[in-house]
Amino acid sequence: MSIEMSQFYQVFFDEAEELLAEKEKLLLAIDVAAPDVEELNAIFRVAHSIKGGAATFGFSDMTEVTHMLESLLDRIRKGEMALTADHVDAFLAAKDVLKMQMDGHRHGEGTDRGAAEEVCQRLARLSHGAPAAPAAAPAPVAAAETAATAATAATAETPAGAAPFRIELPG
Repeated sequence: MSIEMSQFYQVFFDEAEELLAEKEKLLLAIDVAAPDVEELNAIFRVAHSIKGGAATFGFSDMTEVTHMLESLLDRIRKGEMALTADHVDAFLAAKDVLKMQMDGHRHGEGTDRGAAEEVCQRLARLSHGAPAAPAAAPAPVAAAETAATAATAATAETPAGAAPFRIELPG
């Protein structure tokens, strides 16, 4: 008896695509302030199902992303942390990465590993209670003071009757 493995791959890809569409629909409709437990469970099951199929076929990149998703979703659905808009945004970004990875496997093409790493780091930060993206570094105080001093000097040198103006360039 000969088994054509490509049939099994195709079933996985078709089901995963349907699951990702369902996940997106649930995420876009979820009430962040008062999420329905059943909706959270459904989103968790999507990640769990995709992870199982991906692991079965050896798609470790997809398994890594879905594992991160599962872990964070599990904490939220157990009430260990509250769902936030940052979570929903990160889950949607993970959905996009999973779709990209799945398409890569389906068509034998490469994928953007940087995007996958970025979404995994984002999910990891959120699971530790940190913001989804690292905080931007504040502008150095010296640069702000120099700009303020230059603006004051330019205004002081403006001849009487002339309209003072200032042009600021990004630093």
